[in-house]
Amino acid sequence: MMQMVRGHRLFILLTLIFLAISVSTFSQSDSTITRFDKYPYIFIIDEDKEPNISEDEFYRVALKVVFPVDVFWLDSSQEPIRELIQDIIPRINTDSIQPYSMMVRGASSPEGPYRWNLTLGEERAAHTFNYINRHLEFPEEHSWHDARPEDYGQLLALMEEAKDPSYRLVKSLVDKYYKAGMTKQLKAHLMRIDGGRLWRRLFKKYYHKIRVARVVLFFKKKVPQAGSSQSGLTGYTPAEGVPIGTDLPATPDSIAIEILPEESLLPKIDIESFQGIALPDLIGVNISQEPSDADVPYIPVRLYRRHILGIRTNLLYDFFYLPGHYWAPSPNVQLEYYPRGGHITANLGFTGPYWHHWNRYQFWQIRDYVLEGRYYLKGQGQFIGPYASAYAHVNKYGIGLSKTKGWQGEGYGAGLLIGYTTHISRNHRWRLEFSLGAGYYQTRYDPYVYGNPKSTVEDGLYYYDYLGKKENFKKRNHVFTWFGPTNLGIHLTYDLLYRRIQKKGVSFNRSELFQREKGGAHDR
Repeated sequence: MMQMVRGHRLFILLTLIFLAISVSTFSQSDSTITRFDKYPYIFIIDEDKEPNISEDEFYRVALKVVFPVDVFWLDSSQEPIRELIQDIIPRINTDSIQPYSMMVRGASSPEGPYRWNLTLGEERAAHTFNYINRHLEFPEEHSWHDARPEDYGQLLALMEEAKDPSYRLVKSLVDKYYKAGMTKQLKAHLMRIDGGRLWRRLFKKYYHKIRVARVVLFFKKKVPQAGSSQSGLTGYTPAEGVPIGTDLPATPDSIAIEILPEESLLPKIDIESFQGIALPDLIGVNISQEPSDADVPYIPVRLYRRHILGIRTNLLYDFFYLPGHYWAPSPNVQLEYYPRGGHITANLGFTGPYWHHWNRYQFWQIRDYVLEGRYYLKGQGQFIGPYASAYAHVNKYGIGLSKTKGWQGEGYGAGLLIGYTTHISRNHRWRLEFSLGAGYYQTRYDPYVYGNPKSTVEDGLYYYDYLGKKENFKKRNHVFTWFGPTNLGIHLTYDLLYRRIQKKGVSFNRSELFQREKGGAHDR
């Protein structure tokens, strides 16, 4: 009996050893392929094969590197990049496979001007391509990176996958406008639908999924062959035209970034904002030609910063005249803070005239503090055009018109305001604004007169206009309440501070020069 048990144990042990050897042999026979099965964007092909992938498959399997809005710098802490650099690359057995082809496509979402979306797509692709290529050197002749600005194809694919009720409507507009290269008209139409609610929903639900760079990698298995050569091989070239999910045409050729002539041999790209749209925080631009001086290693590119703080004055207050009495200019200032994007800004204002005319017994002395929040109808950080706001203010004043007409007190109020602001300078640094507000205001005050109101003696002093008993006097016993217009303005605004692009901080300068290295990823 003991011999039978020992025999079974020996049989089981030998079986396990045999299975372990078999599994090890099988895994070693094609270990490279089995190790990368869970990464669909990695293809390992035989040495005599060439990369072959369709447009639909590329979009379906590609590694997606997501970018924040208006950003193209690669965040190496992202999970897909960490997985690629820390997990995949160290496991590549360069004795059995070698990098052969890398395909990268950068994309941008539709909001913002087309030419900046083109730049975003190109820069996202170039930065992703260069980052990966520093760890795995892919032959340039077999690799490529390109851009898909305003990727409406992916937008439609995402909407169709989500069974979005507006899919058919958006697709009909894309078919109508995009095929004719009318990207501006397409966006304008989308923004008008349902009072802008459709555009805002697309922005919140889908656009962040379009700001990506897609990556597909091809490796070749090494097969020892004497005298074999790979010269003359060409890699896969992306199909011109349609991204997955639609039959869109190729990118319109009518929109480009103008290269302006300079006195020097180096061209400078001078980009102005597009139809009043503030430029995003970008560092790279689309370069379409090289400098004529081949010895110059850098090309200067002028970048325009996004404003962060504006200073404003109300011209009606600055040139205020009290009808029938006197001219009383009222110095005032308002600071407006502009975030990086969105619709909402914050404003803090102060008005502080302090005029007096002793010989005419006239005074115009006010301290008024205003807090305002604005909502601009145009989004994406443009902060131009029509807006609505809510404001609150408190003040303290002393106003005199004559010997017998004067008031001193404190008040507070709140209201709603509508306005419109527009650029009035070519560099978009100056703006003119019109506003009208209405609301509630209440003040508690006391009237005062020159000279003693009881004795009528003019002793050079001012007295409260009160004839009762002194012990019964109550300060600020008068109340005035108002419902109606409380704000009127013609404002002049100047952008005071701008966000730096290439490093943190702010600056008074609207632009900065970026020294782009000649022959870099932008020149491919």
